Amino acid sequence: MNPIGYLALVATLVFTNFFAKVDSSPNTKLNIARQTDIKLTYTPQPINIASNKFPAGASSALSYDINSGLLLAEKNIDQRRPIASINKLMTALVIMQSHKPNEIVKVGKLPELGPYDQKIGTSEGEEFELSELLRATLIQSANDAANALAVYDSGSIEKFAQKMNTQAESWGLKNSKFANASGLEGGDDYSSARDVLTMGMILYHSPVFRDIISTGSQSIYNQAGKKYQISTTNKILGQNGVVGMKTGYTLKAGECLITIASRNGHSIATVVLDSPDRFQESKNMIDWSFSKYIWQ
Repeated sequence: MNPIGYLALVATLVFTNFFAKVDSSPNTKLNIARQTDIKLTYTPQPINIASNKFPAGASSALSYDINSGLLLAEKNIDQRRPIASINKLMTALVIMQSHKPNEIVKVGKLPELGPYDQKIGTSEGEEFELSELLRATLIQSANDAANALAVYDSGSIEKFAQKMNTQAESWGLKNSKFANASGLEGGDDYSSARDVLTMGMILYHSPVFRDIISTGSQSIYNQAGKKYQISTTNKILGQNGVVGMKTGYTLKAGECLITIASRNGHSIATVVLDSPDRFQESKNMIDWSFSKYIWQ
């Protein structure tokens, strides 16, 4: 099994609760596999039926069959690049392993955000259930929500970034380094299309994570009852079979997007980093994948 497929298997076995703590040491992985009764069934394999060129204009891109764990197409997938807000996937992974959803987070002193930075508008001293801030982080890509979770977890953005990097190392993300919880510019941070896919696949095996990333809009509330309306930044959610995942954009990173799309019982993931048009390109890659492959 390829490394991404193996990590997805382990994630499936350990994400049994809302926020399950993942022990990713090699011995633990082996013990999980040995102690779990896994019924072996045949998984349909994707078969290429056409030789048309992969329609990827992004600097890095891939298409991946989730069930078989096979890459359908790839372009510069190990090239190190900034990924902007897609690094909130690692933020979510750290938080989901370390905390419970109903913990009360008191917003601490956070880095000042620019007028055009994505946010919900939290205030110092405000209190939220942790799960509400996680939804704001992943659905609306709210930088203040991500920072609030980081400071709550580690006391500072810098210490949380260290925790992110430790986690990345434990999952074998060889081309990733994180400088903050939000993905905003300002640090020496990077990842790769392959590492982005691995983060996405680990998280995708949490039912709660799947529910969050498939949400178009909803209301969240602080502990005083103040309402915040959040909406997804994923403009193609619900189109071309897209059921969720995460956007990212900064001037340095360019347009970035990881998607999950499902059709006729098959699910694929696509990743584009530094794309000229992340939404249209992802739609093209999804259509290409489902039209140029059959599963048998």
